[in-house]
Amino acid sequence: MDKKRAKFILKSFRSDAEDSTEPIFAEALELAAKDHELGEWLAAEHAEDATFASILSDVKIPEELRDAIFRVLEGAQEHSAEFDADFVEALALIRPPKDFRDQILQAISVEQNTMEISKRRKRRFFKTALWAVSAMAVIAIMFGVGAFFAGAGGNTLAGTTPREVEDSAIAMLQSPFFSFDLQNDRQAALYEWLDGKDLPIPVQLPEGLKVARGVGCKFLEIGEEKHRGSLICYKKSEEVIYLVMMELKAIDTNEIGEFEAAVGMCRNCDKNDEWAVTQWADSEHAYFLLSKIEPSELADAL
Repeated sequence: MDKKRAKFILKSFRSDAEDSTEPIFAEALELAAKDHELGEWLAAEHAEDATFASILSDVKIPEELRDAIFRVLEGAQEHSAEFDADFVEALALIRPPKDFRDQILQAISVEQNTMEISKRRKRRFFKTALWAVSAMAVIAIMFGVGAFFAGAGGNTLAGTTPREVEDSAIAMLQSPFFSFDLQNDRQAALYEWLDGKDLPIPVQLPEGLKVARGVGCKFLEIGEEKHRGSLICYKKSEEVIYLVMMELKAIDTNEIGEFEAAVGMCRNCDKNDEWAVTQWADSEHAYFLLSKIEPSELADAL
């Protein structure tokens, strides 16, 4: 047996099992004991295996996850519109270690070859391969679904027209992954943070919002050109109102009126009647107000 074949065989060697009693592994181990370079390689392989096993054992599966997933599946047919968000919330309970994905990708990059093994070894190999494929399928779903919805709840708004920006902003705000960059109930603190990031702050604001409490703010990127924008959240009485603002060059402003007409333009978003919207523009920025209330309620809040 040469060193290359011994290394390939030892890649699947398990020191805590019965592998060492099988002739093919015994021969490879004997060569590793005599060859210094091969012996060092085997020691490093076992160290990596131990690290990977430790990472797998650190993955905490919440006890309530199983019940949450079954609950979502049972109600999927009756509430299909809510299924995606509920299912993502259930998956989001899993918190893999920071380097888990890199370790998985490293593990599956090992070259696959064919070798003669005993029937017992074949059965073990099949079970291991089946587990690996199943684990990777689950991880792929977690990363795929997570990436999709995290993108929806990120900081990028798509589109070049006011209606496209509205739809994109609502999708972001409804994502279970949405979060603020800064939370503070003082408007001044929110504006100070945005100004420090060289992000737009409101020059024109309805009187009703000037006395509202702050909630949070967020940095936005608008369209393919990634124009800089701001999201500011206010709370007046029990109503939560979001202000999205951006540079005029970020979108086509032909459909946007002046500040004085904003209150009278409160309406439902075309693609989502649950959201009321209005908009205006000044010489430098475009403004969008959005709230999950009736247009008349939004007008009253302004």
